[in-house]
Amino acid sequence: MDTKISKPVKIIAISAAIIVLVMVNRIVFLPPPHEPYNVISIEDSMPNWILAETFTLGSMYSPDPAHHPPKVQYFSDGNRFQLLNPEIGQKPIDPAFRMGKGVTGQKYDDLWYAPNLSVDGNKLSFDYFVYNRAGIDCRQALLNITLSVLKVNLSTGKYNEDYITDIPVEDPEITDLPVKEIKKYRMTTELITPEINEIYVLRYRFNWPAYFTDYNNEKIMMKDFCIKCNSLDGLNKDIFIFGEDAPAIPTMIYDKR
Repeated sequence: MDTKISKPVKIIAISAAIIVLVMVNRIVFLPPPHEPYNVISIEDSMPNWILAETFTLGSMYSPDPAHHPPKVQYFSDGNRFQLLNPEIGQKPIDPAFRMGKGVTGQKYDDLWYAPNLSVDGNKLSFDYFVYNRAGIDCRQALLNITLSVLKVNLSTGKYNEDYITDIPVEDPEITDLPVKEIKKYRMTTELITPEINEIYVLRYRFNWPAYFTDYNNEKIMMKDFCIKCNSLDGLNKDIFIFGEDAPAIPTMIYDKR
């Protein structure tokens, strides 16, 4: 009996073996599939709690002046303040994007809003929103906001070394905030009057509530409920304010903390 394998059959067998080896290699050594970095949800990185967010104020370190924080200038003539770049506080924000996927049952388009940063007389105001990610309906909570004044060191460009004072800010009461709901609030504070040749930074810090009460008046403590919140206890937002004779904001301020 002739047991020799014909040449065409050999070619087919070798080709099949090569295909099998390639498939096995892909299965064993190919890294697991993953989402592209630009579509990964930020939801997992956000703590599950009563969160406060506000507008993007810009970066102190951006080389582009268009992306710097808002600037307020004081004029002794008429004792008036002027917001120099109001467009910074008018950029629309999508809370659904800021807080992660599936924020509410509403359409995302319905959530867009502008922070409406404004200066009226000696008062500065802007909108911010509070979002319940705790998984428990919130009956009542207090959102603690602090406003600190820091003096810019014009010789070094550093702005976080010379603390001046804190300006009182009324803590807003959050009421009736169901799970995955957003409420918008407006904060208004009086502006400090800078020296005519000085530059200051107004630093707003949104400190998330240490506890809230649910609809049964039970106290829900953050430290017992949200482990991640212990290391993510607030958000800072900065605004420049300077006198009429102050020099240009030092370029190095955006390079040095």
